[in-house]
Amino acid sequence: MPDDGGGARLPPPHRHRQAAEVQAAPALLGGPRPQGQLVPTTAAERLHRDAFVLDTHVHAPGFVPQPFARIYRFVNRATMPPDVGLAALRDAGVDCVVAKAVGDPVVTRWYRGGPWRAVNLQLDDIERQAAASGARIVRDAGDLDGDGLGVILGVEGGDFLGGDVARVDEAHRRGVRVLVIVHMADNELGTTCLPWHGYIARFPVRHRRAPGLTAAGAPVVRRMNELGMLVDLAHADTATLRAAVEVTSRPVVSSHSGARALDDFARFLTDEEIRAIASTGGAIGLWPFHHRGHGVADVGALVAHARHVAGLAGPEHLCIGTDMNGVPGVMDG
Repeated sequence: MPDDGGGARLPPPHRHRQAAEVQAAPALLGGPRPQGQLVPTTAAERLHRDAFVLDTHVHAPGFVPQPFARIYRFVNRATMPPDVGLAALRDAGVDCVVAKAVGDPVVTRWYRGGPWRAVNLQLDDIERQAAASGARIVRDAGDLDGDGLGVILGVEGGDFLGGDVARVDEAHRRGVRVLVIVHMADNELGTTCLPWHGYIARFPVRHRRAPGLTAAGAPVVRRMNELGMLVDLAHADTATLRAAVEVTSRPVVSSHSGARALDDFARFLTDEEIRAIASTGGAIGLWPFHHRGHGVADVGALVAHARHVAGLAGPEHLCIGTDMNGVPGVMDG
């Protein structure tokens, strides 16, 4: 990621692979951790203590306004996990998270003033919660060094841009460093693999646009490359993902997903898509989502997805995106 003055940039794909993997946000970046935070009793706990742990996809509590958040929690009360604040992540030994506002109508419609204002209000709240928990906002790679939790600002759903590439620069100046270009609806940039209706029922969604990265989406990807912003292809359908991989000159990620070979779930990636993301030097985030029979049921299933992705692309292309505070159900364990 660059600094605000346009300093260091992400390395191009296929070269300087180690640096690319760091910028594409794998979960373990390999830095020492101050002693005393954890008392390790297993090899996994020792790894967690000693490694740099980065979660590529979380939400801060409260990103959906009341009373709508209360209604959503009530509807999913049987499976809904409790909210987890940034301070709890810090205390659990997490070093850095990508905390994302939501930029598509599934959330922005509940704010007054339009999508752009809705995203900025969410980013303001992430910054307030970060300050209250003693976390720091990460705007360039140098900010990763430091005590406490680092918070990288992101947005899930490029709808708030309105198809205007100039707004990518505005988002970057605001501190946004990661953008999921599509979320739960087709937008001016591309098409989603699973519209929000598909999470709750099986009925067709009318008026869908032609699949793929749009004429506005390609310039957005290119401008993000130029600014050093990370293109996140979680939620993108196959046509959008393929086109974005062709357009990008930098690593891309799918921050929270899984392997469709193990579960025929539209939100998971095919083997071809996994290889395509890895070919850019990017990473695939393991996603501990489980709801309505899809996702990963337990730690064993998550490990199976990790092994499958690693077998296709190599373990250096694995990361983890928990979707903390953003899902109605999670795996056991």
